Amino acid sequence: MKQIVTCLIFLAVSICSAGKELEQRTYNPSSSDSHFSSPAVVWVDANTQKVLFTLNDILVFDWEHQVFQLELNAALDFRAWMVPHKYQYRELLVKDNLGTIYRGQWVNLISSMSFIGPTYHSMGANTVFLISNGYGGGMQPSQREINDSRFSERLYKELKKAGRLGTIANIRTEGDTKILELSKTYDHRRIYSSSLEWHDCGKNLKIRVEYFTDTFRIGEEARAHIFFSADDKIVSSVNDVVLEVKFIANNGQFRSDIRMEGIPPSVMSDGIYVCRFRPWTPLPGSLTVERGTGRVALSVLIRRKIKSKYEVIRRLDFREVDVDVGGMIQGS
Repeated sequence: MKQIVTCLIFLAVSICSAGKELEQRTYNPSSSDSHFSSPAVVWVDANTQKVLFTLNDILVFDWEHQVFQLELNAALDFRAWMVPHKYQYRELLVKDNLGTIYRGQWVNLISSMSFIGPTYHSMGANTVFLISNGYGGGMQPSQREINDSRFSERLYKELKKAGRLGTIANIRTEGDTKILELSKTYDHRRIYSSSLEWHDCGKNLKIRVEYFTDTFRIGEEARAHIFFSADDKIVSSVNDVVLEVKFIANNGQFRSDIRMEGIPPSVMSDGIYVCRFRPWTPLPGSLTVERGTGRVALSVLIRRKIKSKYEVIRRLDFREVDVDVGGMIQGS
């Protein structure tokens, strides 16, 4: 039996509410909001209906090989939903105006479970994803063929109408083994990031941060993912999370400080907080930011409200990390 192997602001300190950070797109086909009604197809969390990405976020979809590429921020959103340190699998729905096209899942590669149906995988440190038919060794080949819902005619028609179909992968053969790989001639957009290791923030709470250096473009939103591994008792005993971001550039001649308050402690249960911020407004006396190398440092404060005042009960200061101001615009 042949196998297919998958390679697989103006103030000294800017203070902003986390409310905007926590906005989530939720799929509602009857909504009058054009942001929700315009995409012909959406991929949503099966439990919360939170939109993971839409047809508008897809740059190209390789129908034959079931490989697709997302716009950078959509790819980062989708990867953030996976949270591999917390979940073994998560379920999603592909929907259009007629309803559900199919149900699929993302499965953690460390999982020993088997799944039937479309299964989504990241294809490395890039913006490309693979959809396989099932996961694990528990299914016979005939089961995979009978239950293969990936090649939906409804989905194909919408992808074709939107001009998203293309070829970005190929299969090469080594003996009796077929290997799926990304085409070397296609720009699959590498994701550049600087990831810091897990750190203890007191008992039963660990935190780590990953900065996406390709998003540090002057005037645009920069991005970091803060990961939490927390005991439920800690989550229930605090009132909010605060983030402080220090950003320095121009060989120390530019600096901005940002403080984000009001982040609900539920992000610790979720396992991740997607932090978007604009570190481009200088402190008094700073010069205008220029392209080059900058340094970013993030602090996490855990607060409890005692009477009418907030008290910081835990704090973790991460070390500075170098980032490229302006962003790396090449693909791979």
